[in-house]
This record gives sequence, C-alpha cells and structure tokens, in this order.
Amino acid sequence: MNGLQRRRQELHGSPDGFSLTQLMITVAIISILSGITISNSLTSWHDAQAAELALQLAGWLEQISRAPEANGATCTVTFASGITGGITLNNGAVLATVTSTPANATPPCSPEPTFRVPTRFGAHQISAGASAASVVFTPRTAITSTTDIQVRLALLNQAPVRCVRLSAVLGLLRIGRNDASSSTTTDCPAASFDTI
Repeated sequence: MNGLQRRRQELHGSPDGFSLTQLMITVAIISILSGITISNSLTSWHDAQAAELALQLAGWLEQISRAPEANGATCTVTFASGITGGITLNNGAVLATVTSTPANATPPCSPEPTFRVPTRFGAHQISAGASAASVVFTPRTAITSTTDIQVRLALLNQAPVRCVRLSAVLGLLRIGRNDASSSTTTDCPAASFDTI
C-alpha cells in the first residue's frame, strides 16, 4: 500500500464501518421520529380516555332516562358543584348523583346512585363543565329543560373535549367532540354530534 492509499484510508475510514458523523446523524433522526410518535400516541391515548368517559356517562344517563317510565318517578341528576363554570376532578371523584321523587321509587332511577370518575385513568385529572347544574327526567322519557344540555369532558385540560348532549325536551343523548378547544366551558359544535 503506497502513501496515497494509506492517507485515503485514514481520511475515509475503513469501508466496513460507519463514521462517527454518520452514526450521530442516524441517532438524531431516530430521536426526532420517536418524539413525534410518542407525542401522537399520547394525544390518541388522551382522546380515547375522554371518549371512554363520555360513553360511560352517556350510558349512565341513558339508563336513568328510561327509569321514570318504569317506576313513575321523576329522576333528577345533579352534577358536581361548580360544574357550570368548569371544574377539575380527581380519580374516584363524584361527577353526578341521581335522586328520585318519590324517594322510594321501585325500581330506583339507577342501581348506581353516583357516577364517579373511573380510577383506571391513573394519576390524571378530568376537566368537566356543563351548561346546567342538573337535569330532570320525567315519566314521559323527557327532560324538563327547554334548551339542550351539554356535559363536556377532557383529560388533563387537553383537546379534544368530548361532549354528552341531552336534547331539549326529548332528552335524546348524543356524543360529540370539540377538537378546537381544550376548555370544558366551551360547547361542542352542533355539527360534531352528527359525525359521531
């Protein structure tokens, strides 16, 4: 091997490996892609958790909406104190309670008199807001409100916000979302309830 070949090998390294620069660039690219993937995964996880909570609340409210027809009572759902201004709830906290008039109605308005934030959300807090402090279901499968009622839920004050809407008078339940806001004091757009 002559001096020129030896010098070329020193400058370019051996043909069987990668240079330190090439390795550093590769690690940087992988780090950037991992950061994007993890961020998207967390956003999807938050969305799924908020959707699950909205579905559970809608199911609980649906069960209560049918009870007055069976027991002839009026069922009143009262949401957590301060919910109309937006509140933060920890795992296991009571989001809503139900009472019946008369109090001894059989069957009861719900086997579960309280709706709690599920504990499986880990250490995360739930943001909640509502357009009314309570809703009253009557024996005619209706609600006494003349305006739609929305209960808005988000995980960690992050978008999207999931909404459970009870339509005025009839009390029909729909689930929607607000991708533009992380505030639980902002209603979900009407069009979002048609796409869910």
